Amino acid sequence: MWVWLAIFLSGLLHINAAYHGPKWQFFFFKPFTMFLLLSITWQTGLTGFYQQVIFTGLLFSTVGDVFLMLPKDRFIQGLACFFLAHVAYSVAFWSQLSGSMVWWLPAMLFGGGIIVFLLLLPALGRLMFPVAVYIVMIAQMTWAAGEFWLTTHSTTGLLAFVGALIFMASDTVLAVDRFRGPFKRSTSIIMSSYYLAQTLIVATLLF
Repeated sequence: MWVWLAIFLSGLLHINAAYHGPKWQFFFFKPFTMFLLLSITWQTGLTGFYQQVIFTGLLFSTVGDVFLMLPKDRFIQGLACFFLAHVAYSVAFWSQLSGSMVWWLPAMLFGGGIIVFLLLLPALGRLMFPVAVYIVMIAQMTWAAGEFWLTTHSTTGLLAFVGALIFMASDTVLAVDRFRGPFKRSTSIIMSSYYLAQTLIVATLLF
């Protein structure tokens, strides 16, 4: 119970610092929030393949967070880390698949991904290819989580799917803010949804 409250407060302190400072608070609480999520994952014992791969995804996410908050732009490095995080999450979710797959879900997810890509395309420049590959990966990760839920009808699968959907929404807002122009509340929307998504994915380890 207390660790969940600590995660909430840590994330809140990071978001508040993004608008009001101080800088040390901004730089400290972003990775610290992820460290708390990693500690919950570690406490599960990491005895199974699913737990181990989710832990790996969290590690890549934490490194990606550090790259994205550095004063000098490290967007490509951050993007690569989150790409690997989604690979890890995808492997975890596909490993839980039980039963036949549906095909309307990937059609909707990849269709939405194409729309987002086309909206961003005029501003992407040399980042066109890496962003396209990243969109495909996160859509695939969300598909994996959706299939996990639809084939198992479990609480774990539902948490994974909702977390993946929120992750996809968070990254969409991040992309719009970066490539189409920043807006005032972007940081609060991006980071609150990001922390919620990661928390829900970690919560799948507890059921």
